Amino acid sequence: MIPRLSDYDLLILDIDGVVWLDGKPIESSVRAINEMKSEIKIVFLTNNSTRHRRTISSLLRDIGIPWVSERDIFTSASVLASLSSSLGMRNCYVVGESGLIMELEEAGIGISDEGDVCVGLDRSFNYEKLKIAVRNILSGAMFLATNYDRLLPTQEGAIPGAASIVSAISAACGREPDIIVGKPNPIMFLHASASVGAKRPLVIGDNLETDILGAMRAGMDSALLLREGRGGTGPRPKYVLRDLEELIR
Repeated sequence: MIPRLSDYDLLILDIDGVVWLDGKPIESSVRAINEMKSEIKIVFLTNNSTRHRRTISSLLRDIGIPWVSERDIFTSASVLASLSSSLGMRNCYVVGESGLIMELEEAGIGISDEGDVCVGLDRSFNYEKLKIAVRNILSGAMFLATNYDRLLPTQEGAIPGAASIVSAISAACGREPDIIVGKPNPIMFLHASASVGAKRPLVIGDNLETDILGAMRAGMDSALLLREGRGGTGPRPKYVLRDLEELIR
C-alpha cells in the first residue's frame, strides 16, 4: 500500500539512506522531493550532530534541492540546543564536533571545561575528554547525549558511532544519560512536527531501529524505504516504498 500525500500535512524525511547515500544523491529521491514540495510541507531529520544545519542545507541545495534552508533541517545537535533553556543550561562541556558546538553557542550556551556535559560523535575523543566529562557529571552536571547510534555506514565500512563514546562516559560515571535526543527517541520527531504546527505527519526512513521505531514512539505513521544491505529488526511500518517516486506516480 502506498501512502496518499493528501492524508498528511508534513513529511519528515531521514537524510542518509533516503536523500543521499554515503554523500551521493539518490536521484529518484531528489526528483520526488522537488515535485512533492508544492503539495506538502517537507522537513529533514538526522541524528548526525557533527554538522550545523547551515552546512546540511547547503549540501542539499548542492545536490539539487534548491529550496531547502536551515529552518527545514532538524539535527540531534540543533534539537538538543533548543532544549537548553527549558533544561536550565548555561555552560556546557562538549564532547563532540563543530556542529554541536555551534548549535549550543547560537542558543546562548557558554562552552568551557565546566558545566553540563553534552556528548555527540567526536572523532578526536580521548582520555582527557573522558576525564573532564566524568568529573563534571560526578560533580552533579547533567549528562546529555545527541544520539546513541552504534555504527555509521561509510565507504570504508561501518565505523563506531556516538554510542561508543556515550557508553564510555556512562561506564566511567556509573549512570546513563539524563536525555538522549536522537532517534529512536521521539523528541526530534515531536519537535519537528510542532515547529510547523503539523497534525498528521508521515515519517520516511530506511532504518527500522531508528526511523520507524522513533515514529512509532512519537505516535506517527511511517514508511520504510527499502535499501539494499539494510537489515535489522524493528516495528512494522505502515507503508513500504521502493523509492520516493512511488509517492507521486
